[in-house]
Amino acid sequence: MPDEFDFKKYKSIEEYSKTIEGTNYLHSLYLRAVNNPIRRKILTVINNEKRISKKDLLNHLLNEKIIEDISMFDYNIDYLIKAFCINSVKSEIDEEIVYEITQSGKVIDYLG
Repeated sequence: MPDEFDFKKYKSIEEYSKTIEGTNYLHSLYLRAVNNPIRRKILTVINNEKRISKKDLLNHLLNEKIIEDISMFDYNIDYLIKAFCINSVKSEIDEEIVYEITQSGKVIDYLG
């Protein structure tokens, strides 16, 4: 049975869906992403804002005491990106990193 390291090179949902193992791994990753309270809050903020800069999101989460530091922020953001819940893009205006919700991340609209 493949483990997490077998899937590290995958860059799209389509790559995961080529095998049952890949599909199961992505499904498990996605469920862990959206069921975590910190990541749910991150998804809610990004979904409400539509686009939010890394700096603004980090400040919001620190001010609300949702996260404790930048390493906690980075870990959870990376997890959401890996689970295809958010996208990270560079702003064309000032080269700043901006986060956007994906269709998969919009599940936050239906979670209580």
